[in-house]
Amino acid sequence: MSTGFTRRWRLLQYLLAPSLAAVTTIGSVQAEDQFSTAGLETVVVQTSAFEDTDAEEPAPEPVAETPAPAPEPMAQPVVEYQELGPVTSCNCAPTTCCTKKDKEAAAAAAKKAYAGVYYGNNFSYLKDPCYDGPVFCSDKLKNIDMPLGTLSLGGETRYRYHSERNHRGVGITGRDDQFWLSRHRLYADWKLCDAVRVYGEVLDANSQGETFGPRPIEENDMDIQNLFVDVKLFDGDCGTLTTRIGRQELLLGAQRTVSPLDWANTRRTFEGVRGMYKSGDFTLDAFWTQFVPVDPKEADEANEDIQFYGLYAVEKNFVFDQIEAYYLGFDNTTAADFSVHTIGTRVSGASDSGILYDFEGAFQFGDDRTIDDHSAGFFTAGLGRKIETDCFSPTIWLYYDYASGEEDFSDVSRSDGGYDHLFPLAHKYNGFMDLFGRRNLHDLNVFSATPLSKKVTMIVWYHYFALAEDTTPYSVVMTPYNTNSAAGDRSLGHEIDLAFNINLNPRNNIFLGYSHFSAGDYYDTTAGLPTGVDDDADADFFYAQFTTRY
Repeated sequence: MSTGFTRRWRLLQYLLAPSLAAVTTIGSVQAEDQFSTAGLETVVVQTSAFEDTDAEEPAPEPVAETPAPAPEPMAQPVVEYQELGPVTSCNCAPTTCCTKKDKEAAAAAAKKAYAGVYYGNNFSYLKDPCYDGPVFCSDKLKNIDMPLGTLSLGGETRYRYHSERNHRGVGITGRDDQFWLSRHRLYADWKLCDAVRVYGEVLDANSQGETFGPRPIEENDMDIQNLFVDVKLFDGDCGTLTTRIGRQELLLGAQRTVSPLDWANTRRTFEGVRGMYKSGDFTLDAFWTQFVPVDPKEADEANEDIQFYGLYAVEKNFVFDQIEAYYLGFDNTTAADFSVHTIGTRVSGASDSGILYDFEGAFQFGDDRTIDDHSAGFFTAGLGRKIETDCFSPTIWLYYDYASGEEDFSDVSRSDGGYDHLFPLAHKYNGFMDLFGRRNLHDLNVFSATPLSKKVTMIVWYHYFALAEDTTPYSVVMTPYNTNSAAGDRSLGHEIDLAFNINLNPRNNIFLGYSHFSAGDYYDTTAGLPTGVDDDADADFFYAQFTTRY
């Protein structure tokens, strides 16, 4: 695609997006109260929330939203083509045929229409006669009857402003910057019949006004994000089995290991084959893919040297509300040159007394660039509770995160003996400033989400970070922060995140946030830091984001 065409296309989207946002807002005025966010235990912290699962995997998808009783602080389940079940059949008006419960179910389905991966979007509520909520202009583009099957069209436009003090780049850098990020996604979902489906999605990401060069995850001229074919191999008493072939985003579990990375201006994607089996409350995902790195100016192509494959199983309503088990293989024969295998499990849910819990851990083995066999792991333990009061009803979590690191400073590198967090949504768990990745890390943190009104939720998240080994912290892309000198002290510091999620309506959202990092003794006692950091290692981050979906 020529650069000139790409620029003209982007300009056209810039011109249309604000108008479209205004139109969809106007269209939502009718029956707006149907979408009040009272009782919001879930918080959309990243535009499309912090989902935890991907449609056809039973995964819990709780993220930025955490359905009560939620197993984790932010989530919103993703379900591909989940039917509404028996629909009220009558010739009278919904007000006389439908019960209050029927209407609430239809309204709830409308709120969850958009998933963390857009191929998991579900607009079947539009055909429910009990739905009497707002109608948006873009709804006319959903479930369009075709000579062969049905077609749904849609997308998203997102704008975000960043003001970063002392952390432009990776980690604490001594550099300040202010800039704008914009992202546009367009998709087409063609369901030819119950057994065959074709899905395509493009993404365009741009950065403007920065002093320093954009990060690799901030720009990508119009490129293919998803393009795959689904074929249902069987559907019967033994369950359903669907195979997917092509370019596809992956979102598994709580996104601690596999995520499309929605916070980034670009999104992560892979290319390969995937099998999805479902029987009752059990689902099993099997996949083999190649990672597709972002090439900002050229067409993105799969990298044959970076292979990602595995199995991911989820069982609901067993001993725990949900239990997950997985094996993930990651081979990188580029300059990093390593092959690691991760076996993990997660349990999440709520007790009869209302205690929320979320435990996940994994052991990692294989080959890295040290003389020893790779042996690493991580562990997360979280307990929470929703506190009901007359004024506010916050949901509060206490979490402890641990990830092993390399003990020998002379071996620290992208492929040393520390835990490799694979392809996660690190932003969701280890601080909104993205200063540290899940390697060589202790992270004791407290999270709270408090609905202030029907449409506004306040998020407060405190972190205390420390090194597990006296070597170096690592970035969210697993690169060592300091290869010049070993750590003089393990205390990295404290981060406080304050954010407000404002749901204007089910299609338009504003997210505002401020974060402050107070540096620990590591930055005062360790040599070899970036210029100026030894004088002032504190950092600040302000951002404002608007998202519209159509």
